[in-house]
Amino acid sequence: MGGIFLPNLIDVIDSRGRVLTPCRRKVAEREVRLNRAKWIGPNRIRLRFDPFAYRYIRLKVLARDRYICYWCGAPGDTMDHITPWSKGGRTTMDNCICACQECNGLRGDMPAAEFALLRGVPTPRPVGGSPPLEPVRAAIGAGPVAAPQAAPHQAAEPEPVALLRPHAIRDLLDPYIRPVYRHA
Repeated sequence: MGGIFLPNLIDVIDSRGRVLTPCRRKVAEREVRLNRAKWIGPNRIRLRFDPFAYRYIRLKVLARDRYICYWCGAPGDTMDHITPWSKGGRTTMDNCICACQECNGLRGDMPAAEFALLRGVPTPRPVGGSPPLEPVRAAIGAGPVAAPQAAPHQAAEPEPVALLRPHAIRDLLDPYIRPVYRHA
């Protein structure tokens, strides 16, 4: 007798050919229906994307937005798609913003303009690399962005903004970026 046979589990292979954790048949059928995977055998699917690539985008988005929810200004630890993923939005830096779990869950797949109206913030736009940062700047007390007005004989001094030093950012992100390998 061989190992345990589980007919409900489907083998999963990513776009690079790496074997991943098996999933249930229901999940595999959903991935194929959403065109994120294709059947390559009766009990095996191949993903059309690299599932590990998105973790870095998430960390970059959170760092760009200073871990502050765009919608309410509270500390944020999730990534929200401006154009919802269920409506064709892609997981890119241009289409994602930082959000707290509460706002991300409340919004669901509601259009960004509608949710922004409910929250009283400007509608984020998925164009040009980064969303408008006015709600974020207001939340950290930095105030609106304004062109510095300096006297002709004085150099303008930059407004103090709370920033993390580069090594502090590295220390924060290090556990998420470096893979952890356990040896038996």
